[in-house]
Parts: sequence; structure tokens; C-alpha cells
Amino acid sequence: MDGISTERALLEGSISPALEAAFRTVADADLGGGPKYAPNVMRALSRTVAARAYGKPMLELCHLLRVADAVGGRHGWPALFFGVQVARGHAFRAQIQEGCRHCAAFDQDFSLKPDGVTIVYPDAPFTVNYGRMGFLAALLELMVTALGYRAVDGEIRAWLDAPFEARRATTHANALSRLFYDHLKDHLSTAQSLRVFGRLIAFLEDSRGAGFGLDDLDDRAVFDYWHATVTANEDDATELRGFRVVTERVGMLRTALQAAFERHAIDSAKSVGTDRAAGEVDPGTVLALLEVHDGEADELRALQSEPAATVKFLTRREIVELDLIVRLGSHAGILALSVLRAATFGALQSRLSQALRRHAPRGEVAGLIDLAGCEAYDQRIGQWRILEGRLERMALAALAVLVEADRAEAAMEVLARLPAADLSGLRDRLPSEADGSNVIALRPGGVAGMVAALADPKVVGPEVAGLIGEARRALRGVGRSGFAPEDRRSVTAVNGMAAGAPLVRRLLVRLQNVRTAAEARLRDDSFDQDAVRFRAGFRALYGGAA
Repeated sequence: MDGISTERALLEGSISPALEAAFRTVADADLGGGPKYAPNVMRALSRTVAARAYGKPMLELCHLLRVADAVGGRHGWPALFFGVQVARGHAFRAQIQEGCRHCAAFDQDFSLKPDGVTIVYPDAPFTVNYGRMGFLAALLELMVTALGYRAVDGEIRAWLDAPFEARRATTHANALSRLFYDHLKDHLSTAQSLRVFGRLIAFLEDSRGAGFGLDDLDDRAVFDYWHATVTANEDDATELRGFRVVTERVGMLRTALQAAFERHAIDSAKSVGTDRAAGEVDPGTVLALLEVHDGEADELRALQSEPAATVKFLTRREIVELDLIVRLGSHAGILALSVLRAATFGALQSRLSQALRRHAPRGEVAGLIDLAGCEAYDQRIGQWRILEGRLERMALAALAVLVEADRAEAAMEVLARLPAADLSGLRDRLPSEADGSNVIALRPGGVAGMVAALADPKVVGPEVAGLIGEARRALRGVGRSGFAPEDRRSVTAVNGMAAGAPLVRRLLVRLQNVRTAAEARLRDDSFDQDAVRFRAGFRALYGGAA
């Protein structure tokens, strides 16, 4: 299963030979244009299956099936999913555009958008982005491979034969999820996937009390649990010996707890326990939610998918630096010290594990155990500040490209940065018969020269014009793919800028929030105090190898 080795660790030890073979079949699919599914798609698929987090993807898949059935003609939905050589956004776009010409009712029920297809249900429209179609196709192909075409098509046919209403999609998405879940019960051990959370919950009950709540899942809990695990050195706790892994699992447990309180609508529920009368949420409920709760939006994944992937917004190293923050989502700020520890001591632990795997000399291993070369907290925070500067330059440079291309998304970015900005002066750039009440509603490209007026202080004021000037200066200093003058003449690259600019801006906000939260909690002796515990943990865990 080339290209998914990192995420396959989530499935190691719990996947059956049959399910592994199904994964391999999908990963190895090649219709003559190279691997059908990109490595990042297969990584996302294996992560989704391992966590059983396919609730939202199944809903998206149901809506995409409506589109596929319409453009597939007499061949039905399989024509779109199995007809593309490479499962990329541009391939799905081309096939849908070709298929819609042969579907008389397409314009009535569907609407083509620059970044996807909108299904115009009478009760509520739903848009499926081209960038998501590769992942959804891989999910469907895995189901067909593992369960058989007839079983999957039976549920799909029930959905396609149902009334054309968005509200009915949830019922049929749940049916597809149950079908897949029932199959996975025999091929992917639930106990294996969730035992680490059961162990973590047991630790919290012992250390915080049976009624522990969301506030107990903090930086202290991460550090205490990791230290207790590595010093106990139990053979059945190998999954949680890595500090970063513990941080991720605590973040996931926070998400599940939050979902438990919200979904059960228990007004007084503030803790985990078995006393339902007292408003507590049963631990078993929390574990069940870990199987179905979907993660937050992943800006890194979106930047590596079309259309944003046509522009090199981030280097590989920058992606690695941001990965944990994005994985933790809204919990990253709460666990800011844990993120900082993972980026310093956790990174050193990763180097230590690699040294042991390559049978490094004892002196090298002993040095790493004693924290040789470990990055200090002030150094890491300094690196975060440098990364913030690079993210800001990328976002500003993308804004400059959007202004240069006269794209209305530029105005949206300006308002995201300067919510109080008055852009009403742009209305004078509209034809007299146009309605200028909502500048942002203009189609991308707008009226020629309208967006470019964002740089004119007489039209938009000095603050907005100053921002555009700063963006243009940033653009001159960026040499990454997609930002060169010849690249910017490409509609594809400009579409990538429009998709990527808000993603990079949100990444910047995430990083700033983590850095400022970590700085606020640090004391002068924080690094030295933590070094004592990490050194003791590493000695307990790896001392015998030195």
C-alpha cells in the first residue's frame, strides 16, 4: 500500500487480511494514467476508516451520487466514479461538464460552480467541491471492493429512488455508514482502535475522580498521563509512549466529550460518570462517539488538494510544523503547552526512536536520552514567530494576485482582515444599471478594474489601500511556484490563490493563538522543570538501550 505508510500505523495489528487486501486494491488502482488515487487521499482514507469517522463523508458521498447518476446517463452513477483515470478534481470537473450536456434535466436540478457542483434540492441546496471528489470516490471504491457491488448498490439505489430532497440524505448516509460499520466489526477490531482511549479515561477517573470533565483534559493531564505511562513501561501501553501521540489522543477525547455533552443535550452534564440521574455522561458513550465524530476542517489537507494545490503555499517542513496544531483544531489553544512540548521534547523523542531503529551507537542514544540537542522553548517560540511571518507573506501575496486578477475574492480577504473597512466606494465602478448593494456577491472577475480599485485610497480609504500596498510588496518577495508572473496569468493558479488565501490566513491565526497561549503560561523555569521529567521518562523508557 504505497503512499499510506504513515497512516497505516493506525490500522496496524487490527486489520484483517481481507480488509488489507481491499485497501491495497484501491491504492494500486491504475487505469493507465498512473495511480488513480493520490497518496494523501489514501492516507486520509486509512485515517478515516481507522477512526470510523465516515459520518460526514457518507453524507457528502450521497449528494455526489445524485450528480453521478445524472451525468452517467444509461450507465448510472458508476460512470463517474469508475470512468475517471485519475481521481483528481480536474478530471471529475471535465467528466461532469461533459455528462451534463447529455442530461436534459441537469440545469433544473444542478448548478455548476467554479469549485464544485450544487445540487438544487427544493428544501436546501448542497454543494460538493471538486477537491473532495477524489476522497469520496476512494471511499466508495473501498466499500465496493470490501462489501461487493451488489450490497453497496442496493443502498445507493434506495437513495437515488427516494424523493429529491436534501433532508432525506442523512437517513441514507446513515444506512451506508451502518452497512460499512457492520462489515468493519469483523475486520477492524474496535477494541484495538479504542483501547487507548479506555486506558486514558481510566487514568483520568483515578487521578481526577470519576466525575472528571472537559476542563480536566488539559496540559497537565497530557504530561501526567505520558509520564505515568512511560515510567510504568507496561507492554500493553505502547501506543501512548510518544508524547505527541498522547497530545493527539487527549485532543480527540476532548472532541468526543464535547460532542457527548452537546448531542445528549444534558444541561447539567459537566462530567464523565455512570450516574445518569446526576447528569453525567457514561464513559461508554464517550468511546462510542470517538468512532463516529468527525474532525474539524483541515486547512493543510485543503491546501494539498485542488484547486489550492496548484500553488505552493507551504513547504514540506512548514506542513510538519503546523500538522499537530491543525490536528488538534479548536483544542490547540487549550493544549498550547503540550503542542510546545511536542515540538521540542517530543521531536527529540522521535529522533531517539529513529536512532534506536537504526541501531545507533550507544553514546548517541545516551546523549539523546539526556536531552542532547533538544530545542529550548524560547527557540521554538522564535521559530513559530518566523513561521508566522512566512504565512503572513504567503497570504498577503495571494491577496495581491487576486487584486491583480480583478477577483472579487480579494474584497472578501480585505474584509476578513479589516472587518470595519468601507468598500462602498467600489460601487462607483459598477455600470449604472448594476446593483451595487453587495459588492462581494459579484462573480469572480467582477467588473473590469473594480477590484483593482482596492489599491486607490480615494476609493477605499488609506487603511485598505495600505493593506493592498503591503500585499504587493509581499508578492515581490515570494518566489514559490504559482507566484511568478507567468504563473499568475493562469486561471488555474488564480483559482488556487482564491482557495488558498483564506486557508493560509486561518493557519496563521491558529499558530498565533497557540504561541500566545503558550507564552502566557510559561514561567522562567518551565523548560528546566519539564526537562527533569522528560529526562526521567526517557531513561525509564529507553535507558536499557543506552
